[in-house]
Amino acid sequence: MSGDRRKRHQKILELIGTRELRTQEEVAAALAEEGWSVTQSSVSRDIAALRLVKVDGTYRRPVLVARPTDDPDLHRIAAALIGVETAGDALLVLHTPPGEASPVGAALDRLAWAGVVGTIAGDDTIFVAVRDAAAQRAVLRELRKVTALR
Repeated sequence: MSGDRRKRHQKILELIGTRELRTQEEVAAALAEEGWSVTQSSVSRDIAALRLVKVDGTYRRPVLVARPTDDPDLHRIAAALIGVETAGDALLVLHTPPGEASPVGAALDRLAWAGVVGTIAGDDTIFVAVRDAAAQRAVLRELRKVTALR
C-alpha cells in the first residue's frame, strides 16, 4: 500500500471516529476539508479496503465477531490493524490508526509468537523484527488469520 493511501485510510478512520458520515460524498467532502483531493470512486475503494460498515446509517469500523479463543490481545490486533508490509526478510511494518500502534505492539509482545524477536511501536506504525524469512511468513499467516488482511 502506498504511503499516501495509508495516510488517507488513517484519516478516514479518524474522521469516521469523530463525525457521523453517512455517504461516500460526505466522506470525500470531509477529506477535502482536511486537504485531501479525492474522488467518490477513490473513497468507495477506500471504504471497501477498510471494510467499513454502516451502523445506523453512518460509516463505522466493522464490529468484531468473537474469536473462539476470546484472547483480548488477538481482539486488539484485529480491531486496530489496517495494513501490513514486509521490509526485507526479517522485518514487518504494521499500520494502525493514530494512537493504536503502542497497544497493538504490546499485544504482539504478550502473544510471544515464535520467531518474533521484538517490536517497536510509534503512533501509527509498528516494526516487528523476526528471526528470518520463514518466521516472517509464519507471522504474516497469523496476522492474516486474525485480521482477514490479504
